[in-house]
Amino acid sequence: MRNMADKKNNEERLERLMNRLAESVLELSDETVLAEVNESGTDPAQEAETTRLVLRQASKNFDSLEKRLCNLGHAIDSNDWHYVDGTYDNYCLSCGAWVSFETATGEIQGEAFDRSCLGNAYLIKRQEASR
Repeated sequence: MRNMADKKNNEERLERLMNRLAESVLELSDETVLAEVNESGTDPAQEAETTRLVLRQASKNFDSLEKRLCNLGHAIDSNDWHYVDGTYDNYCLSCGAWVSFETATGEIQGEAFDRSCLGNAYLIKRQEASR
């Protein structure tokens, strides 16, 4: 039963991420998008497939980021990612540590990766004890 709930949770997170990524693309004008495709001289169908692959990779990178944060005891509100210039920023709900995710490169950074969550020290100890 838990696996089904986890799968549904992951699908919902993925959908929110895809929606946010789509919103950033939608901010571009049609003229800008068409001009870029025409300038590149590429096949629009191939460009669409490339875009799908990029989105899938971004989703995998995002899942990896969330797992790393969870292992460190950080709790991030999935609905509170802030998009600025190709980068998504967020903060741990417990300790306030900052985390950043760049969609184009998959680069993740922030003080949340420098240490375990101070606000969830008990949770981290329980995780370590169960290993």
